[in-house]
Amino acid sequence: MSYLDPFEHSFMKHTLSIIEKYKGEYGATILINCLLGLLVLPKEEFITLIPECKIADNIDQWGITFTSIESTSTSRKANLHPNTIRGFVIDLRHAIAHFNIEHVTIDNQLESEVVAFEFTNDHGFKANLKLEELRAFVTKLAQHLDRS
Repeated sequence: MSYLDPFEHSFMKHTLSIIEKYKGEYGATILINCLLGLLVLPKEEFITLIPECKIADNIDQWGITFTSIESTSTSRKANLHPNTIRGFVIDLRHAIAHFNIEHVTIDNQLESEVVAFEFTNDHGFKANLKLEELRAFVTKLAQHLDRS
């Protein structure tokens, strides 16, 4: 495997390829790893590439149901507009970087199956994202950042 310059774009393309091609039993783990790579590894200025449009009107275009976001964070220096798509990404980045993630499961006969993840941060953000939403969001994020 090789990385082209700039590294970040090459990394995003590889991450998108992983999401699109992986079909194994560790899909939930792969999604979190890809989110970690897409949101935390690239330089923070990539956040400025995310649009500052209202969550309520646009989050579905990013693969997430509006009701999956229980609460946005409070406005602060690091996130002046938490009710925007960019604000959501900043809050999600914060939750992932500090590993404020809980898995949501359903019990099958032999084991528990992960069906969603709950993301929180210490500024009031809370989102419960189903795996399908997370997959759609990671795909959209990688595509958006790669085109920017």
